Amino acid sequence: MTADQTTRPPRHAQRSATALSLPSPRAGTWRCAALRVLLLLPLALACWLVPASVDAQEWRYRIRPGDTVWDLASAHMRQDIPWERLQSHNAIEDPLRLVPGRVMSFPVAWLRQQPAQARVIALSGDVQASRDGSFGDAFPAVEGLQLGSGAALRTTPAASLTLAFADGSQLQLKGDSELHLDRLSAYGATGMVDTRLRLPRGRASSKVTRSRGPASRFSIDAPGMMSSVRGTEFRVGSDGIRSRSEVVEGRVMVSGGGRSVAVDAGRGTALDADGRPRTPIPLLAAPDLSAWPREIMRMPADLQWTGVPGAVAYRLQASAHDDFRTLLQDSVVADARARFDVRSEGLLHVRLRAIDAHGLEGFDASATVHVAAQPAPPFAIAPTDRGDAAGPRPRLRWTAADAAGMRYRVQLDADGTFNAPLVEASDLRRNEYRVPADLPPGGYAWRVGAIDGDGRHGPWSDAMRFTLRPPGEGPGVDAETADGTLQVRWRAGDAGQRYRFQLSRDASFAHVVRDEMLDDNSIALPGLRAGTWYMRVRAVDSDGYEHPYGPAQVAKVGCLPCRILAGAGGAALILLVL
Repeated sequence: MTADQTTRPPRHAQRSATALSLPSPRAGTWRCAALRVLLLLPLALACWLVPASVDAQEWRYRIRPGDTVWDLASAHMRQDIPWERLQSHNAIEDPLRLVPGRVMSFPVAWLRQQPAQARVIALSGDVQASRDGSFGDAFPAVEGLQLGSGAALRTTPAASLTLAFADGSQLQLKGDSELHLDRLSAYGATGMVDTRLRLPRGRASSKVTRSRGPASRFSIDAPGMMSSVRGTEFRVGSDGIRSRSEVVEGRVMVSGGGRSVAVDAGRGTALDADGRPRTPIPLLAAPDLSAWPREIMRMPADLQWTGVPGAVAYRLQASAHDDFRTLLQDSVVADARARFDVRSEGLLHVRLRAIDAHGLEGFDASATVHVAAQPAPPFAIAPTDRGDAAGPRPRLRWTAADAAGMRYRVQLDADGTFNAPLVEASDLRRNEYRVPADLPPGGYAWRVGAIDGDGRHGPWSDAMRFTLRPPGEGPGVDAETADGTLQVRWRAGDAGQRYRFQLSRDASFAHVVRDEMLDDNSIALPGLRAGTWYMRVRAVDSDGYEHPYGPAQVAKVGCLPCRILAGAGGAALILLVL
């Protein structure tokens, strides 16, 4: 029979097969029983002689009503294998009358194989894909992308993605990792798949569907180590030189350097200096997260926990999905504290695991936290909590956000409840605000919130309580003459401040002779006429607010004859403070 005849045979062939397979009723029951024994004897003898390893290479199928040998052969076997071989292999008397519930055996070598594909079901951050594995054709990966054998993926440090395979198994590729899909194939409609992956560097975690037959395979080859499973949950990591494997559920066979070890659930192994997997050791226990907050009002937030004995580091991960298919944060810290910093809001899933001295990562501890609406509030710069500020119109300052289009809102209150704020402003473009009206000295509180480019109002910051002092005097001035020039100086103010200097002939400054805005805390006044001069200085903040003037001071410049009598460079100067 040719390969084209592996489908259902014609009617006359069916009748012929039926006639040949049924013993004559007149032959008697002993002939029928003897024929059955003769037909089953080779199969029984084969089962007795063939070792268990051969049995492991056969796929078992339980017959359903309506099944025929040729239909099953057409569905599962290679075209070059005639259906009669399947009938003979299973000692089937009548190919038209298969008994429902009976188990048929298919040699794996006879099964049809076809290419399978992996699909990107979740992605976060920048991930590059390559269909030929060289990355010469690199392109951005997107959700829904399907890749076949030979393809590869690379993630940036802040990226992650999850792949789904033909049998439902999933793999999550972590940040700063590279994965090659060396072989993806499926055995017809049997449900068995052959998935072989390679992880040159980085980390990956897998949830592998339980094996549906002897040919099912899922393996990850890392530098010096191969991890093979048939239905389990495990993690593989490598820095490009040394590799490790941790088993959360099931069992994994880990091979390297000519040695293989079975790693059971709750244990892990890493390569030793000879490139062979060490004897598996228990994974560290999950940390205690009972002290973690259940609501976080702003980012970043500091999280702390009780240290795990034997831990040298910890891995903190956060995701918007309970299965952690993508990661919003994936960071390693040395101490039992970490900065939680994600650009998200609402209900988030967070997990933490301890890392031992071999680099093996332990069991996960998971928690859910509710992150208040973003954007997060800025941090206050001045006045600080329990600090003070000079009146009568204090300037409120906070950190600037780096996001485009960010605006701000502020409130100032006397009692800190903000039920009826004394001052309220919104849609502020700068990260500072000057109270528009004079306030009496006393206690106040203020807070600030951010508004993102889409108009979303983030939560308020904590209230900053401060004391408003009476306005202080501005700086006084000192003066001296040199070569006929009056040199005037005063105390420098705060960073970023400028100075307004005024010179007048009268103490009331009704007739100001010079009025200058200066960057430096000094000014030279050459050629002043003899007589009495009045001077004063005030500090000017970067937002243009002018502080009170300092005390006015008077300088009496001598007459010209006095200067001549005093010498070429002398001058008579009397400096008085009014």
